[in-house]
Amino acid sequence: MLPNLYSESVNNLKSILSQVKNVGVTTDIWTSVSNQTYLTVTAHFIHDDEMHARVLCTRKLINTLTAENIGSVLSTILKEWDVFDKVVTVVSDDKANIKSAIIDYLKKHHHSCVVHTLNLSINEAINLITELNTVIKKCRGLVRYFKHSVLFIEKLKKVQVQMGYPILKVKQDVATCWNSSLIMIERLMEIKDALSVVITDLPKARDFLNEEEWNILKDCVAIMKPLQHLTTLLSGEMYPTMSSVVPLFRGLHHLLKNIKPETPVGEKLKNELIITISRRFGFLETNKIVAKSTFLDPRYKKIGFGVPKNSDEAQTWINEEMSDLLRESDIQIVKNQEQSTSTRSFSTNTNAVWEYFDDKVAQVKSNCNRTSIGILMIRQYLEMTYLQRSKNPLEFWKNHKQIFPELYQLAIKYLCIPGTSVPPERVFFKRKTTDYSPKKAASAKKFRFYHILK
Repeated sequence: MLPNLYSESVNNLKSILSQVKNVGVTTDIWTSVSNQTYLTVTAHFIHDDEMHARVLCTRKLINTLTAENIGSVLSTILKEWDVFDKVVTVVSDDKANIKSAIIDYLKKHHHSCVVHTLNLSINEAINLITELNTVIKKCRGLVRYFKHSVLFIEKLKKVQVQMGYPILKVKQDVATCWNSSLIMIERLMEIKDALSVVITDLPKARDFLNEEEWNILKDCVAIMKPLQHLTTLLSGEMYPTMSSVVPLFRGLHHLLKNIKPETPVGEKLKNELIITISRRFGFLETNKIVAKSTFLDPRYKKIGFGVPKNSDEAQTWINEEMSDLLRESDIQIVKNQEQSTSTRSFSTNTNAVWEYFDDKVAQVKSNCNRTSIGILMIRQYLEMTYLQRSKNPLEFWKNHKQIFPELYQLAIKYLCIPGTSVPPERVFFKRKTTDYSPKKAASAKKFRFYHILK
């Protein structure tokens, strides 16, 4: 029964994909607990004016992780689903082998995962501040101290009950993931009072945080919390995200500049983040894919850019692509007219000859005005009221596709591209909660069924 349902789901998804013109792809390579390496590919597309995100495949990588081998597997998967020629952009992390596989082997446009780049930026900023690293290491030691003893955990629980607080446990972070460090710090701050009571009654207790260190953690949370919120927003799958990258990072930069830390360490963290994030993300306004996506989001248009020159450049790129679409439309019209003209009898109706040439003249005039048509259409779009930030831009284009048919085509093309490669990473975390092990018979096939059928 499962194979039949799988086959039906695959055919249904292929049928939907055959109806879309553009697909954004995300991919990631991960390693299972049994030390097996897998590659996951997800497709992101707009169908019936709604955003869709589907896992196409999770495939075991047997050969070495060279760019050629990764590219070969990616190519095979995309061709199996008949979307290879529809791919607008492939989003992944910045590892050299997968990046080369996309650019050099597939000959596709590559976009770096925004969340991955943000993670590198934050870790870089934190690592530059010795005092902050010292406090974070102290937090980790405190957490490990409680994690490794059931007795200590029970003492903490008992004190929380006595003080009328919610029963909360400490949380361990992963040193390379700033988000988990933020979660660890927030939890310690939540249970600070109970910890203060328990720590004095424990044998060989680690040095507890002093008041200055707690203030540093308070600053740290205030500065890093907006980054966590931004990460969550850009990791969504069921709404456009690439178009929000530039406006959100502009907003983040403004917010960081206006935060007033209480400690010198907090001030250092703030300044280092502004520097590293500006360096790693400052170029995005001039990236064609990002710029076009931002411009075509009715919530942002040109105001989503920080530099007027960049928004003007985005408008020029959109107009050039619109001209190409109009040209293709003109060619199709000419072909249709030529087919219609070929059925006429010119021997008995001389007016038909002149009608044919009149049609040709009209087409020449149309070609000459193509650029002007695009400019006027874009101008009309820009003059419309901005869509509310809480609204879905796809609803706008659904309601205006008859008014702006060419702009609508471009919006569907660029708004489907995700800003991150988080979707395939979620497959890895979901796999950890499923009964999957390569040692089990046919388990790999069941795993593939699970993600298509879910």
